[in-house]
This record gives sequence, C-alpha cells and structure tokens, in this order.
Amino acid sequence: MDGKHHTLCFLLALLFVANASFAAGECWETTSSSPICVKFLCKVTCWIGGKATNGRVVEATCTGSVIKSECYCRYCDDK
Repeated sequence: MDGKHHTLCFLLALLFVANASFAAGECWETTSSSPICVKFLCKVTCWIGGKATNGRVVEATCTGSVIKSECYCRYCDDK
C-alpha cells in the first residue's frame, strides 16, 4: 500500500471511532421475585434501580403467574 491508501484507511478509521452513532449503548435486565407484582410498584422499583445504576428505564413489566410473579426491568445507558 502506498501513502494515499494508508492515509485513507487512517481517516476512515478515525471517522468511525469519532462518530458517536456507531458506539452502541449498553443495555441490561434485572428481575425481582414477589408474591404479587403490581405494575405501579414495579415501575417504581425499576426507576430506583435505574437511578442507582445511572441507567434509563426502557421497560418495566410484571411477568409470570398470579401466584408467583416477577418484576422485569430493562435499562440502557445514555451513551
């Protein structure tokens, strides 16, 4: 490769690294078991977890049966 190709490759690499849209944000999930899951309390629990981990709550839902349910929280960072 000559000098032009090296320069072009370097500039393309720099473009992709410097562009924030190519850097994907990280997401994670948590669940907490409870005898009865109430949507409002699940949202509050997820909101508190988001504040503790500096994450944004993407989803807060109750899953499972009536007798044994879980609060499912999905968070993403703001990168």
